[in-house]
Amino acid sequence: MKILITGITGRVGANIARRFIDNGHDVRGFVWPGDRKAETMAKLGADIAEGDLINQGDVMRAANGVDAIFHLGAAFQAGGPFTSEQYFDINVKGLFNVLEAGLSLGDELKHLIWTSTDATMFKYPAGGIAKPIREDSLPLVSTDWYGYTKVLGENLVDRYVRHENMPATVIRFANVWGAGEILNWPQFYLKTFLGNFENRTDDVGRSTFESLKAEDGGSDKLIIACDENGRPWKKHNVEVRDLVHGFEAAFSKESTFGKTYQLAGPGPFNWDTAIPHLAQQLDLPYCRINLGGTSPTFYEYDLSASKNDFGYNPQVGFEEAVREAIAYRDGESDAVISRD
Repeated sequence: MKILITGITGRVGANIARRFIDNGHDVRGFVWPGDRKAETMAKLGADIAEGDLINQGDVMRAANGVDAIFHLGAAFQAGGPFTSEQYFDINVKGLFNVLEAGLSLGDELKHLIWTSTDATMFKYPAGGIAKPIREDSLPLVSTDWYGYTKVLGENLVDRYVRHENMPATVIRFANVWGAGEILNWPQFYLKTFLGNFENRTDDVGRSTFESLKAEDGGSDKLIIACDENGRPWKKHNVEVRDLVHGFEAAFSKESTFGKTYQLAGPGPFNWDTAIPHLAQQLDLPYCRINLGGTSPTFYEYDLSASKNDFGYNPQVGFEEAVREAIAYRDGESDAVISRD
């Protein structure tokens, strides 16, 4: 099939493109004019179409003659800064243009997959979330512009499914680790929390800051982050290779049409086991601190829907992600081709 991929030069889009090219599909990448990474994708065999997501004519021309669309292009936190207007234009109007382009293909469109995010859900209540989160466990609520535009996007896709019978699927990404990123992830490092608590004026916040400061030795010390009662934090991320597998598994599956799925790694990790392992691999010191005065990170995802409907079977757990990240850092792996 011929597949249009927006966001093809990003850390996820680039690796999905490579997998589908390797599988024999014709891939067309939609990129900003002058995108310096477009040449890399062209060398891998992708046809490159330049344009702007907020220009419907550009999107229509890029989609002409394709059988499927993977819409990954978006304004997101790590790529900014973006204004509220840019978030709305790129993420909402851009999606509208992609959906209209898909609609113009008529019966030739076999599948449209749009990527959403777990930033659409509030996952940080005071006590954490005890039960695994299903796609419908939490209301879609977000006040930051990235998450809010994705909430609007999920509703927009639903409209095209219901009223236009579009063969579309929504895939929500958990927090993504690209090549090497797990080694420098801020929430593993003491200095991140020192910065978070440095200007606190409340008693609990100041006390937590003093505890953090007492452990600060001026090095890249890691931290086992715990809640105020000493329970280690827990989080469910996803590595790029598992997202590539998810797209490959979901593609052209009619069972996914009109549905929303969350993709994450094979299981959550907690700071109590992750940090000692990372410290050993990086030869870094670590400490353990109860972080009073802040809502803990404590949740995991229920992946039953994606496993049952299209055989999603993630493989890259925490230790494998660390191993591969070190190999990537040292130039000994090409498992992923982009971290940007």
